[in-house]
Amino acid sequence: MGDEVCGVCRKKEVEWTCSVCGIPLCAECVREVMKENPGQRVLGVLTSPLKSGMKKQKVCEKCMKEVDFVD
Repeated sequence: MGDEVCGVCRKKEVEWTCSVCGIPLCAECVREVMKENPGQRVLGVLTSPLKSGMKKQKVCEKCMKEVDFVD
């Protein structure tokens, strides 16, 4: 991604962006949230063995504290 720097620490090169607020993040500042994908379960059983029942989101520390990730 060139010479962009992290929007949190302002030191390292950008690798991801926050999926909530869109701020650029380096490897040290990114946080990963695992959410259950509600469309992949019926009565508590996975509907497809090919698709994951979990969804990963990369977010910043601020959004991790402030946003409710429950659907």
